[in-house]
Amino acid sequence: MTERECWLWLNNVPYMWHNKIKKLLEAFGTPLEIYNSSKERLVLSKAVSEKDIYHITHSKGIIDPVKIAEDMDKKNIKFVTIDEEKYPGRLKLIDNPPYCLYVKGKLPEKGKAVSVVGARNCSDYGRNMARAIGRKLAELGSDVISGMARGIDTYGHIGALEGKGYTYAVLGSGVDVCYPSENAELYEEIVKRGGVISEFPMGAKPEGWRFPQRNRIISGLSHCVIVVEAKVKSGSLITAEFALEQGADVMAVPGRAGDKLSEGSNMLIKDGAEIITCLDDIGNFLGMADVKNNENLIKLLEKDFEVVYSETDLSPVSIDELAERTGMKIEKLYEILLKLQLRNLIWEPVKNYYARKL
Repeated sequence: MTERECWLWLNNVPYMWHNKIKKLLEAFGTPLEIYNSSKERLVLSKAVSEKDIYHITHSKGIIDPVKIAEDMDKKNIKFVTIDEEKYPGRLKLIDNPPYCLYVKGKLPEKGKAVSVVGARNCSDYGRNMARAIGRKLAELGSDVISGMARGIDTYGHIGALEGKGYTYAVLGSGVDVCYPSENAELYEEIVKRGGVISEFPMGAKPEGWRFPQRNRIISGLSHCVIVVEAKVKSGSLITAEFALEQGADVMAVPGRAGDKLSEGSNMLIKDGAEIITCLDDIGNFLGMADVKNNENLIKLLEKDFEVVYSETDLSPVSIDELAERTGMKIEKLYEILLKLQLRNLIWEPVKNYYARKL
């Protein structure tokens, strides 16, 4: 089998959770070595239990990665391993990154990404704030990351879609399992305007233990985590904690003193999280200008300008790569890039490398 097929096989072995895969990789190096190891070698490694070794050896005659790949193709589900270039670079830098990702739609690109998380049983205030924040982030040109759970997650996604932005849902189930089921329509819209992502194989049920584990991915994909409403003991605070460990910023919406739904978010503010008193606080804190409503952008009616601008992001890209992406000649690109710089839309941090100026 190929290395990629071995990743797919290993990720589908029953009860083969992330920490077990990590121990096996520490012992054997690669999924291919794990697959080719005998029962005796697996036992001697002491990496996993006898029950896990049974599942590994028994699955070799049952789990067919080629058949799984064919089934994924039929459902338009992509499979990305940590070894591949298209795996999100920011996610690769966190502690215990997922080894494999299943994706319906697409993965976030290099631009700014902010997650909006909070209570499932939220208040009307929290619901409205999450929606407004999601919309504002879209207008700022940021991707919106969340978990598609009931409550704050759902309305953060809805706001992003209303703002014509891109939004991504990280699930605590397989990407082919819409949870909660009442979000079926939202699920389809997210696939169109972003993507649905999971480290769990197709068909994986939304079991409770999966959700805290997926939270590290939500924060890992994000430059900042915004907590709208959260109790003191909640998944949202776990996500915020992961964010701080991963070097991301944390913002929080204040709530009424004594309100159980706001105790967690108020505690974050007390501990140093950036407070959101109005929507403009978000752009000011993140250093982002309003892209969707920027008058300069509205004036860029020429197609060539739009094409070049759309191929830039917050990470610098070379003039040669822009030429390859746009199909334009270098001389024409220089002319367009100069005009975009004069309009304060892009800048040149290093000679012949350009990035959006937000």
